Amino acid sequence: MNGDIRASIDIGSNSVLLLIGDFTHGKLKEISKRSEITALGRDLDINKAFHQDSMDATYYALKNYAEECDSHGIPRERIIATATEAARVAKNAPDFFKKILDELSINVHIITSEAEAYYSTRGILFNTSFDNDLITLMDIGGASTELIRVNTKKMQIHESISLPIGAVRSSNWLQENLFVQNLQKVFLDFRIELDRFQSKEIFCVAGTMTSLGNMHLQRKDFIEDDVHGLMLMSEDIDILFKKYSSYTSEQFLNSFPFLQKRAGSIRGGLYLVYHMIHRLMVKELTISTYGLRYGTLIEGSVKRDFIYGKS
Repeated sequence: MNGDIRASIDIGSNSVLLLIGDFTHGKLKEISKRSEITALGRDLDINKAFHQDSMDATYYALKNYAEECDSHGIPRERIIATATEAARVAKNAPDFFKKILDELSINVHIITSEAEAYYSTRGILFNTSFDNDLITLMDIGGASTELIRVNTKKMQIHESISLPIGAVRSSNWLQENLFVQNLQKVFLDFRIELDRFQSKEIFCVAGTMTSLGNMHLQRKDFIEDDVHGLMLMSEDIDILFKKYSSYTSEQFLNSFPFLQKRAGSIRGGLYLVYHMIHRLMVKELTISTYGLRYGTLIEGSVKRDFIYGKS
């Protein structure tokens, strides 16, 4: 097979994402993209461990992804698989990923928050145009949110922070009627850092923002080309919040079938986005469908310094 065919898998707190692409001579040709909601971060703050149902769902998603990589001639040991915040917290993560390695031959690297910032930045800078040299990125995951200040000309990260709040955590807090007090604590703990990240314009990656962008367009199916590069004003987020903040998962799914299993966490994601942009005084949000899995695929490997717990 001609070209450099690569595969990357991003195991997040809410979804497991696959990207297969031919990255030859600095150009990326996408071959396959898949997404499965497995809710690996479900009840994580309560149990400090992965839920068995979520592990089962993640295992079978990875099994299917591995078989697709087989069909493209990609050796399983060359699949670039990463896991993020939920894996850093869950006490049973090492055992679970050992099972994945032993039975599926996929070596999952638990990466640091700095690595999340780096690879998300690498992905968004690859296929997004910018008017300013210095921009702010926001990557909302299931269990954490990364804020990244980056120089687009030098491809250099100036500063990044990882907030312990994401769409799944927010959804759990809403169910427990703890969202307001927990969010206030996060904002208080990171008040100095958040002040530094105040910005009129931010660029957003990951499933929560791409889903909200598609909801803004009132689409029942997800059309990636229409979402990538879409700009929303803060008033658009206010409208989404006013209209959908009291929706149930069933109502979200009925109105927006493309959400599928994400219907269970999109309300938490909407609450988080609404409060984040007002805390950061954001006026404009530009959405990119590129992110961490693109960054790792383009890089071709995970740097040792970015592996959680390694020096």
